[in-house]
Amino acid sequence: MLHYEEKKDNKQVFRQGVTLIEYEGQPSKIIQWSQLIEGDPFGDHEITYRINYGSESILRSFKVKYVGKEGDKHRILIKEGVSGCGTKTKRIENKEVLIPDKLYQPYPLQQKSEEGKDPNPIECEICKAIVSVLCGLLAEGVAESVACEEACASVCLIFTWDPIIYPICVTICVPSCDELLQLIISLGVATACGLGGEYLCQKAGLCC
Repeated sequence: MLHYEEKKDNKQVFRQGVTLIEYEGQPSKIIQWSQLIEGDPFGDHEITYRINYGSESILRSFKVKYVGKEGDKHRILIKEGVSGCGTKTKRIENKEVLIPDKLYQPYPLQQKSEEGKDPNPIECEICKAIVSVLCGLLAEGVAESVACEEACASVCLIFTWDPIIYPICVTICVPSCDELLQLIISLGVATACGLGGEYLCQKAGLCC
């Protein structure tokens, strides 16, 4: 991340930053983004993102109700919003999402120690989430031509509350999913999905 700043008052949290994504053998990509959370993060609230990269400019807004915590996850009801990656969008209403505790960050980010840091990049976490959703869709008989569009509309919702991962997910999900889909098809859906996300994401070069 090249730049990050955060402002907070009683009614809202505003974050903005500039993130650089470096690819092996491909041009780097710079993302400028902002996240605004208004209302009570553990009640009714609204999340708005503005994301710019290259010639793309994306606005995403979600009206949300916090339902409660279940074990190490938070159950969230997205009352209305627009999901999807890049220019591929899908309106959503009354969709429940389970958010892992480590990703639910409505309050200021804690500085994380470099010691014991996961060597895998953010793209790895996104990749494993894509594989899980994509394999489920293919097993249900969803057509390959729309599988990635459907998968990414669901996958990026998981990362909505993380101000670092969500903009990256919106930017890379569809091209990453297209690459994973071709890999899954070449291996055979049953075989590939049986191998799991860790293996497939390593083969795709998105996990270490």
